[in-house]
Amino acid sequence: MTRTVWTGLTLLCLSLCATPALAQERDEPHAFEREFAIAVYATGHTGSYHAGGVGGRLRWEPFDFLGVEAYLEATIVDWPGGGFRHDYPNGFNVYVPIRFDDLRLRPYLGFCDILSFVEPEQEGAPRADDVLFGVHGGLGAELAVHRMWSVFADAQANVYMGHDRTAEGWTGGVEEELTFFWNVQLNLGVQLHFGGPR
Repeated sequence: MTRTVWTGLTLLCLSLCATPALAQERDEPHAFEREFAIAVYATGHTGSYHAGGVGGRLRWEPFDFLGVEAYLEATIVDWPGGGFRHDYPNGFNVYVPIRFDDLRLRPYLGFCDILSFVEPEQEGAPRADDVLFGVHGGLGAELAVHRMWSVFADAQANVYMGHDRTAEGWTGGVEEELTFFWNVQLNLGVQLHFGGPR
């Protein structure tokens, strides 16, 4: 009899202790319902030149139907102009989230620039640095794998305006006339969602 009473009391205590935790777990907002997110990703570019690197972005989603994000990337560029070129694309996106439970599509548009640096092949040779300005558009897909985490892939097309450059041997220069460059890029990454629900 005593054992039965103690067993009953123990089970009652366990259920009372577990209920708030389970309720809190159920009350936790979904990843796509949270207002903020921060992400890291790998990126690859191809088109007028080839590049690969890493990136990060910070997101604010004040409404269910609209969000904005700022990003910064660091890439190493394979290009025909000579020298060692490293670019730092940065900018912002405006996007419309389209949710299907744990999956979400994200068409977006944005403005961007690239801080582009070319290290000459020979020490003391003229540099050929430039800033490129452009616009881009793309489509992202996100999969929520936890209440605070998602994985994603973005396909994006970029058009930039800048200057032709060379940095071969002892020569290095930036052309005066503006010209257009283009590329497409693929991003693959992971994202932490935080903050309360909208």
